[in-house]
Amino acid sequence: MRISLRDVYSGVKNTIFPQTEDAAFEAKELLQAVFGVSRQDILLGRETEVESEQLDRLQELARRRASGEPLQYLLGEWDFYGRTFSVGPGVLIPRADTEPLVEKALEFLKGKPNPRVLDLCTGTGCIAVTIGAERPDAEVWAVEKSPEAWAFFCRNNEKYGGRVHGVLADALMEIPILPVEFDLIISNPPYLTAEEMADLQPEVRKEPAMALDGGEDGLSFYRQLTGRYRSFLKPGGMMAYEIGMGQENAVCEIFLQNRLDSVCQTKDLHGIIRVVTAENKLSRTDAGNQ
Repeated sequence: MRISLRDVYSGVKNTIFPQTEDAAFEAKELLQAVFGVSRQDILLGRETEVESEQLDRLQELARRRASGEPLQYLLGEWDFYGRTFSVGPGVLIPRADTEPLVEKALEFLKGKPNPRVLDLCTGTGCIAVTIGAERPDAEVWAVEKSPEAWAFFCRNNEKYGGRVHGVLADALMEIPILPVEFDLIISNPPYLTAEEMADLQPEVRKEPAMALDGGEDGLSFYRQLTGRYRSFLKPGGMMAYEIGMGQENAVCEIFLQNRLDSVCQTKDLHGIIRVVTAENKLSRTDAGNQ
């Protein structure tokens, strides 16, 4: 059948409008995914031939979006740091908020040949896979507990060359197969407080709670990961976390309590402190005497 993209776009936009603040953008994303048309085709309101099944599919996706399902889950993929990652129910959606963490990591690794990197709570693997792709000489390890998220990590890792050594395990437990020294330990751990968990937007509630819930004050994983993995840092190595809004001072204090130095805070494009890093200035002898 022949349809007007302008009419269909308007219908989808009106359907999903109550659920999203950017119905225009999301409607375009759905039309492009289902019909294979360009953004320009939609903006110009061109007519195109589609199968009735495609139109049914689009209407079903619009209804699901209106009911609160995340757009990224409906599309089955989302972009992060210039690459497209598979996503779906059971895994945290990659967000632009995490890109400053990757930028800070890559900046730190400049000039370090063959660095060894550990990504904890990897989810889709967007951090680990991106670092592996940007630094093919790096030995990158990634740990993920959730079998559902692990499936997405494996798919994304394979898509971009399979460079990352994945480990299906709980990052808060002992993992004997990990190497003992890393230049960089990085994580975007769960960091929402109990209060924030109780007040989530409907679509965020569709994402796995284990990837969001940081305990009563949101700091549980920072305490546990820092305490457990601080000894895995090489002298001169860096630990880097994404944090929630307003958590910078508390996370910096956790670093200092674990004898990490050169604490640094990095803002995102909105001026919010989103990344906190610290370095291990201790020699091996000093670390052994802790």
